[in-house]
Amino acid sequence: AYVMVAELSSDNVDDVGPVYLNYARFIEQIYKWQDITETSNDGIDRIWGACYGAIANANAALQAIDEQGNPASLKAQRGEALLARAYNHWILVNMFAQNYSKKYSTTDLGVTYMTKGETTLNPKYERNTVQEVYDFIKKDIEEGLPLINDASYANSSVAKYHFNRAAAYTFASRVALFMED
Repeated sequence: AYVMVAELSSDNVDDVGPVYLNYARFIEQIYKWQDITETSNDGIDRIWGACYGAIANANAALQAIDEQGNPASLKAQRGEALLARAYNHWILVNMFAQNYSKKYSTTDLGVTYMTKGETTLNPKYERNTVQEVYDFIKKDIEEGLPLINDASYANSSVAKYHFNRAAAYTFASRVALFMED
């Protein structure tokens, strides 16, 4: 989960001085913006791996749907895969690149936006700019949002782990907010 790293490196944390000195080294390194040499389940290496893992899953789902001929019965799943891909790239670009800026994002380096599954061993990728990443995110949101169907997981015990329309629109509005749009 990226939440712990994001929160500890933000202004939402208080330095309690000498009152409590027994922080884990990982937490202290994040809080003090030091090079992170320690790891934990919520470490930045895990965030990177988990996001790109989720993106790989989304791309595999999109490829499978395309191989099926993109049937109408899988529209909601296609929409969710597009939104999941966009969401995980959004986390990555905001954790590992500069914030979006209308002035600088066309030159600031972002992350690689993965739009297809990996088929080669040890490929070399180029990083997209922050602007390019946000453009891809917007494209995936605009294509995926109309496909989301709240009824597709209505009887499922895992419905809370899927994008419904409210969550999809909330994510879209957050992207727009970050882009000052």
